[in-house]
Amino acid sequence: MVHMKVETLRFYGRPFSDAEGSWPEDVRRRMSQKARTIVAGRLSPFQQLWFLWRFICAWRRARGIDLTKFRKRGLNNERFIKTQLTYLACFVALRDVTNTERAIEIANDVMENTAREPLLLCLPPQDDVRAAGAPFEVFRQYLRAIPAAARTGGCHEMEISEDTPDTFQFDVTWCVWLELARAMGVPEACLPNCYSDDLVFPDYFGALGIKYKRTQTLAGGGRCCDFRFERSC
Repeated sequence: MVHMKVETLRFYGRPFSDAEGSWPEDVRRRMSQKARTIVAGRLSPFQQLWFLWRFICAWRRARGIDLTKFRKRGLNNERFIKTQLTYLACFVALRDVTNTERAIEIANDVMENTAREPLLLCLPPQDDVRAAGAPFEVFRQYLRAIPAAARTGGCHEMEISEDTPDTFQFDVTWCVWLELARAMGVPEACLPNCYSDDLVFPDYFGALGIKYKRTQTLAGGGRCCDFRFERSC
């Protein structure tokens, strides 16, 4: 096996918003098609027509959000911004056609059926991680670069709260996914984004002998999002 350097792993030292903004067009197309099918299957014919109208209205609102404060923080990935605003417009339309609880339920269903492929593209391939060394040690180095990158990219404010040979934890205290949702007036729209993490990360890290867990999120009312990684083997 060819030995790799941690610094050469996919998206090392890059904010997660840039990773999401890099999704290939074919992946985006499949996500969109699956999402439309799921949403249509959960709404009546009349609700589908109403959803389209409410989405148009919500998209206009989303495009009118003042992004000045986000750009001052360093957020400049236009593809990421468009993706998030489109999602928020869809969520608002679902809420208007149904209700908040139902909108979250449908959005979670969409995440269950679409999140895995794109989120895995935001992480280094597992074989590459193994080629760089012992997976937990590799990820300790990989994760150490995230706070500075996230701050520069304007997507997170976070701090490393634990860094030992067997445990690594960083706590997110500001999240652009949540703040954009707040700017749109639907902070609850961030909950399905958090849910998608928990659909993908446990299996991804578990296969590398790393236990992933998170006990709270900002979107869920926590003081932070506490991303914790523990050596399990």
